[in-house]
Amino acid sequence: MGAEADRASSIDEEAAALWDFAVRVYDMAGIKDACLAVQARYGLSISTLLGAIWAGAHGHGRLGATQLETTVRRAIEWHREVIEPMRALRRRLRQQPPPGLEARTEALRREVLRQELEAERIEQHLFLEDFPRGECAVSPAEERWRDATANAALYTRKSCPRPEAEALDALALILGAAFPDVDAAAIKREAAGIWRVGG
Repeated sequence: MGAEADRASSIDEEAAALWDFAVRVYDMAGIKDACLAVQARYGLSISTLLGAIWAGAHGHGRLGATQLETTVRRAIEWHREVIEPMRALRRRLRQQPPPGLEARTEALRREVLRQELEAERIEQHLFLEDFPRGECAVSPAEERWRDATANAALYTRKSCPRPEAEALDALALILGAAFPDVDAAAIKREAAGIWRVGG
């Protein structure tokens, strides 16, 4: 019971750190638009994408294609079955409020948004619960941008089988926010390499 409680506490701490990282990156100039663009174009979960980047950025190494499939499976199911319907409801409330009930509908929309953000936190928690513990060596600091890029590219490749310019540009922008000292062209080359070698 003690080891189980310790593991749960460790995941809770990591989940809080991951959420802080995701919010910080998402709030940087231009990142929200890049995230929403890849979400709309490729159907990616931004919470899971940022989780994959966080894992590499924090020394957990890079996931192989098989590990990635296992790690993101429950998070993606949760995203599809819970978050996407909540998002659709929130958009419906914004676009078509009942006449005369606009203020109440807007209050409801804000509450749905609050709950949607909580659902995204749960999604990241599921990602961390399934992350392979003890299998990834702690990466040296200078390699972490490469690990984060590999994880992000592998996840993006699930919905984008070829390294499209739009995907590479968005990943370079998002990863550049997490690693401001790394050149965008280097990030694009690294990411494109993941598509070429197949992970």
